[in-house]
Amino acid sequence: MAMLFGIFMSVLTCLCWGSTSVMMRGIRRLGAFEVSFLRAAGGLACGSVLFFAFHGGPAAITASDALVFILMVLCNNVIGDVFLLFAVQRLGVARGAAIASSYPVIVSIASHFVFGSPFTGATAAGTLTAFAGTALLCRREGGNAAPFKLSGVGYAAAASCFWAAGLLFNKALIARGISPLFVTFGRGMTFFTISLFLWFFEKELASRGAWRIFLTRESLFAFAAGFCSLGFGAYFFSSALAYVQPAVATTIGASNPIAATIAAMFIYKEKPTAHQWAGIFLAVLGSALVTL
Repeated sequence: MAMLFGIFMSVLTCLCWGSTSVMMRGIRRLGAFEVSFLRAAGGLACGSVLFFAFHGGPAAITASDALVFILMVLCNNVIGDVFLLFAVQRLGVARGAAIASSYPVIVSIASHFVFGSPFTGATAAGTLTAFAGTALLCRREGGNAAPFKLSGVGYAAAASCFWAAGLLFNKALIARGISPLFVTFGRGMTFFTISLFLWFFEKELASRGAWRIFLTRESLFAFAAGFCSLGFGAYFFSSALAYVQPAVATTIGASNPIAATIAAMFIYKEKPTAHQWAGIFLAVLGSALVTL
């Protein structure tokens, strides 16, 4: 029963993470600093509601716990995202996103050595199959006009490594006995503090009226994306880690392009291509294999 609950939490994670790209599709005027700040605010708002509504436990943590929180946020939400941006600039969206999406492979292998998680043939096959499916879902029609650059591959691989490290730090907090509710709340507080600092010194000091960008309609979409992915998504993922191995939770959660593709079918009336249907099949198959 615990295994089924963990899988269910992983599926909910996939849905929440997949909603982000749909919500942020119409954002044009906001820059990276504004989007990060608004997503962090949304994640903190959701995390606070969950923590205080469901009594997430004592708010006392050690200095080492606080350090892990900071490292988790820096790897997941700051450094990893910056490297993805560099990769996309050099390789294009399709290649950059596909290579960076290899982080479940790293998590599966690293969790075996760090946490002693079993690494079976089904786990390896499922992780690689889901990665192949995600790569197909990230592909775009018409080819990729960006030239192939080794530096872009390096940045994409770095993004994958930092994302994997952040997810392993998340597992470490759960393994220390910290509740998923507090992990979500602590992540929100940490990311909000970091993103506020970055935005203030990059934007507000340069232009005193920079805060007015937050009054636009687009800000609501960025806030909602954070509320869903960094709030509910972070909570569901942390909850999954309490019941299933990191390889299972990460592989299923990382299949979120499935949710984004299906949502785009109904919201934006997009028609998935043959390779996207193949990607959905492989991602679902891989997610099923890792649970065996």
